[in-house]
Amino acid sequence: MKKHYIILTLILFATFIFRFPSLFEPFWYGDEGIFAAVARNLNFGGTLYATAWDNKPPMIYLTYALIFNVFGVSMFWLRLITAIVVLSTAAALYEISLKILGTKRALLATFIFGAVTSLRIIEGNLALTEIFMILPIILAMLIAIKRNYDYISLFSAGFLFAIASLYKQVGALEAAALGIYLFLACAKFTEFIKKGFILSCGFMIPYGVTIGYFAPKNLVGDYIFAAYTYYRIYFGESPQYQVLINILKFLPIIAAISYGFYKKIKGHVDLSHLILLWTACSFLGSYFSGRTYGHYLVQATPAFALIISSINLKPKLEKLGIFFGLVFFIPLIFLTKLLFTDFLSAGPINQIGYWKNFIEYTGNRKSASSYNSYFDNNVNRIMALDDFLRVNNAYGKSVYIWGDFPWLYAIADLKNPSRYVTSFHVFGVPNGQNEVAENLYNSPPDYIIKPPSSIGYFAKLEKLIANRYTLLAKIEDSDIFVKSK
Repeated sequence: MKKHYIILTLILFATFIFRFPSLFEPFWYGDEGIFAAVARNLNFGGTLYATAWDNKPPMIYLTYALIFNVFGVSMFWLRLITAIVVLSTAAALYEISLKILGTKRALLATFIFGAVTSLRIIEGNLALTEIFMILPIILAMLIAIKRNYDYISLFSAGFLFAIASLYKQVGALEAAALGIYLFLACAKFTEFIKKGFILSCGFMIPYGVTIGYFAPKNLVGDYIFAAYTYYRIYFGESPQYQVLINILKFLPIIAAISYGFYKKIKGHVDLSHLILLWTACSFLGSYFSGRTYGHYLVQATPAFALIISSINLKPKLEKLGIFFGLVFFIPLIFLTKLLFTDFLSAGPINQIGYWKNFIEYTGNRKSASSYNSYFDNNVNRIMALDDFLRVNNAYGKSVYIWGDFPWLYAIADLKNPSRYVTSFHVFGVPNGQNEVAENLYNSPPDYIIKPPSSIGYFAKLEKLIANRYTLLAKIEDSDIFVKSK
């Protein structure tokens, strides 16, 4: 075996070791819990957006449903599949880097990607949309580059970009990066039109299938609202300096396009310019909503690894290049610092505490309860409620949870009487309270669980409980009501 493949194998092994503790985490992260609850409903024969609702495109729920259908509801298997996805992404990134940067820099890019996505700094160890989205993006770029942008590769790339955007909407931005690059790199405009058309055709296929699935069920409107229209509320939650953020996040793309036109006039746009466009578009995806969740940065990690690894320590500087660099990189640095400062500043400390918690637990120096509490104090409440439901033969029953314990639906095989599995959505969706109240009055669940905290006061639910339910038990500060006979 060649030396660089041995080093690549070691880097991939190190990436897996970085992720190893995540295989043994408890059921704790809220978004994963929502995906799990929706997926479990689908595996029971439910229909996405009709019997189980969340504000994401379909692919993440289908992925969870497939994993649970094969392996059962298991954090170990969920995170192991996630690790396999990350390792596959790293291997594909290596192949791209090898083509563009050479062996040594390709190995560096692969290590940077593996470390950044697998350490806990930007929540890359979680099984969220971004971590699944970047694999089809990487494969799309790899196929296009390897086959020199022929029609087959562009159709395939378009298809894969669409799959990425069906995990998370902003996955389409990398398709735009490739499209802009084709426009700059093609010698003739007619050549670009043909290639752009083929790329677009590939992109349309998954969306055609998606619409074709929801249309007979009269759910196209629900799908569009959940996956796209609802996304608008995120913009209202942006931090301070919203206008400045909205200006700066587009500057790198404008700079990359402008510099690309300059290079085109000079006679040649090389493959390195695709990295610039990819970087600008992927960071735009991370900044798009203005929200400050660390895992949003996962989308930018492949391009980030590529561009860091491509830095020339002895560059040949020209005035235009310096100006471009300032306009391109300063907004990226400023916005990353502004939006994600908590993750970047506390990341190394969190990583140390994370490994310490894992080592102490596996070494029998920490109880399971204490280990769980490191992640979230609600984990032990969820597990106690799970024990109660199992002992009382309530697995598989209809249960409504007024709070944010969506993992409980999945791990206890509960049937959700309303399509909303978290109280957040009941208040976030127009007419959500009336819809849930009607669901519960028409089909009263066997149990209603009220954790100690939820988002807002639900008057109609309180009235239903008062009229039709009896307090059965109080478990870890959570009230369990049973339907009165």
